[in-house]
Amino acid sequence: MADATTGSDPALEAVRAMAAAAPCPLAVFAADGACLIANRAFVLRATRPARSADTEHRATFSPDGQRTWTLVSIPEEEVEPAVADFLDTVAHALPVMFNAKDRQSRYLFMNRYQAELYGVSTNAALGRRADDLLGAEYGAYTRAIDREVIQSGKATGFFEESYAGADGVLRHWLTSKVPLTSGSGAVWGVATVAIDITARRHLEQGLREAKEQAEVGNRARAGFLAAMSHELRTPLNAIIGFAEIIQQEVLGPITPAEYHDYAGHVLRSGQHLLSLINDVLDFARLESSSLRLNCMPVDVAALLRATLEPLTATAAEAGVCLGIELKTDRLVIQADEQRLRQVLLNVAGNAVKFTRTGGKVTVVLEALADGAALIAVTDSGIGIDEGQMEHVFEPFWQADSGLDRVREGAGIGLPLARQLVALHGGRLELQSRAGEGTRVTITLPAATPEAA
Repeated sequence: MADATTGSDPALEAVRAMAAAAPCPLAVFAADGACLIANRAFVLRATRPARSADTEHRATFSPDGQRTWTLVSIPEEEVEPAVADFLDTVAHALPVMFNAKDRQSRYLFMNRYQAELYGVSTNAALGRRADDLLGAEYGAYTRAIDREVIQSGKATGFFEESYAGADGVLRHWLTSKVPLTSGSGAVWGVATVAIDITARRHLEQGLREAKEQAEVGNRARAGFLAAMSHELRTPLNAIIGFAEIIQQEVLGPITPAEYHDYAGHVLRSGQHLLSLINDVLDFARLESSSLRLNCMPVDVAALLRATLEPLTATAAEAGVCLGIELKTDRLVIQADEQRLRQVLLNVAGNAVKFTRTGGKVTVVLEALADGAALIAVTDSGIGIDEGQMEHVFEPFWQADSGLDRVREGAGIGLPLARQLVALHGGRLELQSRAGEGTRVTITLPAATPEAA
């Protein structure tokens, strides 16, 4: 018997012509169950759920006395032409690949979308295999999957695959294969649906590359800031140390007396610059997720008193009253003491800095029912305009950012404090109105995520 794909068997060609002209679904099967010919109406009918009224007409004949073929047809009155036409139209209109094959992986149907990608017409694809259209390697690969579906009688579910069409362009597909069964439940073929996900894959690749570049940039920035901070802190520590020696007159009195005041200014400026450098370095570490907490039991009440005592003198020099109200004498939580002190200095220091002479800053500590600590810092300062609230926690943003601004700082105090609190598993929230002051609340859990 000649192969169905060659078209050299006169008997097969005659039956093929009959099937193409038949007004009803019609197919021809060989003795081993292979589908030799199936017109489009038969494929469409076979892929739809069977109805109780469906009846298949079967006739066995031998075209040359040696071979036995079975002719299967469904009467025209049992088919819904409008539905068949609709399904046929949809199959060709959808921007997805859709095809049906027999048990030998020969195409019984291929929609226009797939045919164009494969470089053939829908009619020219019939009876051919993927080997003939896209090469032996892809043909062997897809036949193996077809065979698994036919033998198991189960759909594959969606899987991703990549291959080039007739134009040589590599595309990525989300593919699913399902078995095609007759009314008796016998699997006579396999249907394939594939969706082009090339754009999605390119987008994912672009996002991955962008993420990798951003991570490289973050690591480079963190490394640069760490190196620069080290280079700055080494001479700065020397400046601070020598300024302290001069101010304290360790080696004897200095004259004239103005030098003593100059040394004090150098000392304060050096300490401020060192604190700023440390904050920038910590912020870079937080951004690159390289900062780790060293958590241990910390008495928040004692820490507040020790941290804010030096700040009280600074506030007094600025004409601001800094008050501390402890509603509990002792409140122990798991925290990094150094980082918590840094948060308190940044938040309370900001409150003092943005409060005018004669104003007041109040720091309140209370214990919550679950053992968490609530710290509220309230000031009577200049407040924040409603239109600027969304920028408060943006790094390096400052309300008075002009060249004539009078307040020191790099604009990372609050963003840094918020991230350090979040690293403890807590929350830092801010409420403010222009001219009416600001309230910052810090909630710290009894145990941090790292200590829990």
